[in-house]
Amino acid sequence: MEEDGHAHADIDIDIDHRPHSPPGANSVANNGDGNEHDSNMLLFEGLDGATVNLDDIFDIIKNGEVSEVENLVEKFGMECLSARDRHGYTPAHWIALNGNVQLMRYLIERTAPIDLPCLGTQGPRPIHWACRKGHASVVQVLLQAGVAVNAADFKGLTPLHLACMYGRTATAAYLLGMGALNNLTDINGDTALHWAAYKGHGDLMRLLMYSGVELQKTDNFGSTPLHLACLSGNINCVRLLCEKSQLDLEPRDKNGKTPIMLAQAHQHQDVVRLLYGEVKKKSRWIPSVSESWGWLFGGAGDSKGPLFLFLFSVLLWGYPMYMIRAIPITWNILRRSHYCFIYWNVVMWVSWAIANRRDPGYIPLSSDAYYRAIKQIPYFDKLKKRNVMLTRLCHSCRCLRPLRAKHCRVCNRCVSYFDHHCPFIYNCVGLRNRMWFFLFVLSVAVNCSFTIYFACYCVMIEGFTLLYVLGLIEAVVFCGLGWILTCTSILHACMNLTTNEMFNYKRYPYLRDKRGRYQNPFSRGPVLNLLEFFVCLPDRGDDTDLLLEDNI
Repeated sequence: MEEDGHAHADIDIDIDHRPHSPPGANSVANNGDGNEHDSNMLLFEGLDGATVNLDDIFDIIKNGEVSEVENLVEKFGMECLSARDRHGYTPAHWIALNGNVQLMRYLIERTAPIDLPCLGTQGPRPIHWACRKGHASVVQVLLQAGVAVNAADFKGLTPLHLACMYGRTATAAYLLGMGALNNLTDINGDTALHWAAYKGHGDLMRLLMYSGVELQKTDNFGSTPLHLACLSGNINCVRLLCEKSQLDLEPRDKNGKTPIMLAQAHQHQDVVRLLYGEVKKKSRWIPSVSESWGWLFGGAGDSKGPLFLFLFSVLLWGYPMYMIRAIPITWNILRRSHYCFIYWNVVMWVSWAIANRRDPGYIPLSSDAYYRAIKQIPYFDKLKKRNVMLTRLCHSCRCLRPLRAKHCRVCNRCVSYFDHHCPFIYNCVGLRNRMWFFLFVLSVAVNCSFTIYFACYCVMIEGFTLLYVLGLIEAVVFCGLGWILTCTSILHACMNLTTNEMFNYKRYPYLRDKRGRYQNPFSRGPVLNLLEFFVCLPDRGDDTDLLLEDNI
């Protein structure tokens, strides 16, 4: 895709806005040898010798009435279903463009051609037109009839390319579920992600990213998807790509231009500011306060730094200080406190090990529900219901997420009752390990409280020393963090909410009433909510798959 602001000037992808006008109708297609169809050649002879203008035949087909087409076949024979109009398109092209499922099935029953390319320079097939308009039901019928899901036109555009080009998220999801390859390129080397980025379709980019598309792939002009997102100036698409920590933000195309240069050239100042900030963030040696907070208390990255910090603080600093200083000075005076401290340390390590090693509630990969949902996309005609289904499909895990589940970007798995990803246990907190996480943070808070108590007692006896000051500072930090996490865990348990839901409740329709106000359908009162949290009883109906109630 060239970076002069024009997307593939040699690929005619625009459909005229006039009714029943095909892609490229503004430049009449040729009949294969470069000559325009002569008007005298557009007559079709019937079985009884009568003739009819070919345009009239296609007008009947475009009207979409099966009975009229049946009468047409009876009068002029099956050949009329194989005819081409003045632009080189077959009846199947127009039926696909109009989304007429019944008429497409009629063509298949009569063994009429449904997968011929047009005679123009681009050569789209009917499936390409169906994807361009987002007619997933027609795409389903064509695939069931044997049409290849990765069929390319003369310019290398596949059905997935067309769906991403025109923002047809549901159709793209269906194609991916049916085996469409996400890294195929057109003749200019552009993938579906290139087109989605250039056209500014953030939802499709997210869908393709979850499906494992290559983010750094360059086209024949050296452009990455980031180049094209900056070229179009869609800041949401640029932000999506910048969220990937391993992505190079300053690649150069064959003209030597970086994404920032393209954004500057096209006056996309918001994109320029965003990219400069991201580049600066990656290049500086000293992290900002917000980055440091994310590193210590968990962010989108997969660093083991917080885990190592915890282990180092306890094993190489806390315990040696306890053995060398606290026990000799305070054992005889505070023996019961030491017994309690040892007990809570055992609890801490047992709960940490279980929270770290236990499956937090991963949704099974490649579930049957996912493939059933994909196959049902064409049947969900109501846009709202289709969008709800799409939000619950995870193309990375190939699963249909139940309510309250979420895909963890660090673990790269969908987790039931996703709470958050904790860097200190280096695992997600979910349905199966949330109780052990609570015990872990509680025991950390209790142990740090005892540590402060022992340190203060030692200071009273021996006075202030540097070791005691450092130990007190570390203990206060971890103690505060431990009690904050303990209290918030209890609060969320009493409300029957996860941390993810607490901070992002506006994103989830099931946490809002019809007027858009907050509501919690899962809360049964503090007592039952706490019992559910610690005993892991399922919520009422939240695992019911409402999307698959209407079996096809």
